[in-house]
Amino acid sequence: MRARADAVARTRQKIVDRAAERLRGSAEPVTLAGIAATAGVSRTTIYRHFPTVTSLLDAVAADLLARARFDLLLAAISHPDPVTALRDVTRLGCGIWAIDPPLVRNLTALARTHADAVPVISQLEAGRAQVMEQLARRLHDAGMLAAGLSPRDAANLLLAATGFAGWEHLVTARQCSPGTATDLIVRLTHRAVT
Repeated sequence: MRARADAVARTRQKIVDRAAERLRGSAEPVTLAGIAATAGVSRTTIYRHFPTVTSLLDAVAADLLARARFDLLLAAISHPDPVTALRDVTRLGCGIWAIDPPLVRNLTALARTHADAVPVISQLEAGRAQVMEQLARRLHDAGMLAAGLSPRDAANLLLAATGFAGWEHLVTARQCSPGTATDLIVRLTHRAVT
């Protein structure tokens, strides 16, 4: 029984890996049939694991978060010092962008043109907004939010400062290393809201 479960898990991961590989190369819409062929599995197999393109893209995004150690970001939110939490969450959030920039870029681009990707990116962005709102509230409650800045405005600033587009601009157009881009964004968020 265990061997069968392991084989099913390996097949599922192979499908996710092939879909991610395909997305790294292009923001063109994916099809389940196309990914099945690339992964060397039948249509029946891919539909058993992923009944829709959205479910496959969701699995690709979940795999990205797992590789980027999203669990550490979730733990960092609860750090007793909200300023340290802000720094660590910002650094770990940029780490998501840094782990696989082509995949993030093309998933985001796909969401602008293909309905199947919209729920995936919308869910990721809603989660990011929730984290930034929580950090802004914590800073406000601790009296550490910049004078005259509301928690809502602070969350909006954090969302703008920590998005993929800004990080990628620093890395590509400004030719910063991923680490330098992350360090600059960490400094920016701290100065913007505290």
